[in-house]
Amino acid sequence: MPPLPSEVWKHFRKSADKSTASCLLCSATIQLHGGTSNLRNHIKFKHPSVDNNKASPDVAKQQTLHQVFAPRPSSSETINQALANFVVQAYVPMIYSADRTRNCE
Repeated sequence: MPPLPSEVWKHFRKSADKSTASCLLCSATIQLHGGTSNLRNHIKFKHPSVDNNKASPDVAKQQTLHQVFAPRPSSSETINQALANFVVQAYVPMIYSADRTRNCE
């Protein structure tokens, strides 16, 4: 199945020889070199109010370095927090024994 046409084409009309496209907003002629980067850049810089290249909520964005390398809680902290949430939400009594080898009934 062929790829879907880019959203940027709703602002341009391709020339007969397919080497240029005319902007429907300002009549500028933009060179085509196989992709839509030139068209997107024209919209981004000349018509920022109609820039459709901004990420929408349903489009996954690449994580930033700060997100990738952000401090994360250790495994034990995560487990302790999950256990505490379970006990509080399920009203489960906590049985604590100093003797950890003894089975709790």
